[in-house]
Amino acid sequence: MRTMLVTGSHGFLGSHFIHELLVKYPAYQVVAIDREADKVPELLRPLFANKRYVFHQVDIRNSDAVAQVFEHYEINDVIHFAAKTHVGESMRNPGIFAETNVLGTFHVLDCARKQWMDGPFEPKARYADSRFLHISTDQVYGPRDHGFADETMKYDPISPYAASKASSDLMVSGFHESYGMDTVILQAPNVYGPHQQDDKLIPIILQKALTGSVIPVYSGGEDVHDWLYIADFWRAADTMFHLGEAGETYLAGGEAPLKTIDIVERICAALDRHFPGNDSYTKHIRFVEPAGGAKAPHRFAVSAEKLKQQLDFVPETEFGQGIQDTIEWTLSKKRLWEVV
Repeated sequence: MRTMLVTGSHGFLGSHFIHELLVKYPAYQVVAIDREADKVPELLRPLFANKRYVFHQVDIRNSDAVAQVFEHYEINDVIHFAAKTHVGESMRNPGIFAETNVLGTFHVLDCARKQWMDGPFEPKARYADSRFLHISTDQVYGPRDHGFADETMKYDPISPYAASKASSDLMVSGFHESYGMDTVILQAPNVYGPHQQDDKLIPIILQKALTGSVIPVYSGGEDVHDWLYIADFWRAADTMFHLGEAGETYLAGGEAPLKTIDIVERICAALDRHFPGNDSYTKHIRFVEPAGGAKAPHRFAVSAEKLKQQLDFVPETEFGQGIQDTIEWTLSKKRLWEVV
């Protein structure tokens, strides 16, 4: 039985990863930590009766608390999700992003180093195959007017969030180069799907549309992002953890760079078909400016060719199908709420 530490367990990505891992791999047990103990994700609620799962409320900014978890459970592997992720919030309060994403990542890395290594390039026998998988973002490469970012390009972050994630990536790479720790970095675009938090773009659009509210679209809806369905994200993380080469970074693009307005209109069209109202949901779209004022639209698009060529991974869920599945799940939850 291997003991895996999953940080940021109550987030969208972390909770889905834990759920799928425990279903697929009976030889793993999970120690989950998160700063938040309230609002337990739906996927994790049944796991509190699972003997292969335990949760502790731990803030990764607290190095002593992280160290206690490593020592008590003799952690074999780490999947590091814990991070502050909202771009807008990072512009209003950059300090907590530096503390959590950079210093917090250092704390988890350093605890792993002390647990696993006798010295640089000298792993302890029982931890000889221990691995640290770090979850990052495509935004570390910054926007581009055309073409696709790949792992060979220099970092060019444009927000405190992206800068903090770029810094944490470099910290992970530095521990691999300096100490010989087995680390792998997964850089993901926007991930979407069932169970996502209500404060993310697609859940917000669905919530606004289904309640008859104005659907706000910022900057003319011209921002472009790549999108990856949650089931494909899980497959990418699972593949990289088990098959990725130590010290490598992999981009897991969804091969679906889309403008925000395209996403909003697709969702509205799907709702018109499956949950029609008196008028088309597109009638509720309003173009607004963000609180900080107008800004030029940004285009984030990435190539996942390295992941395809080296690990034979390609996303299986086309964006239209992923949105359909997400809408159907959301509508099922809405009906349940109405009954309750």
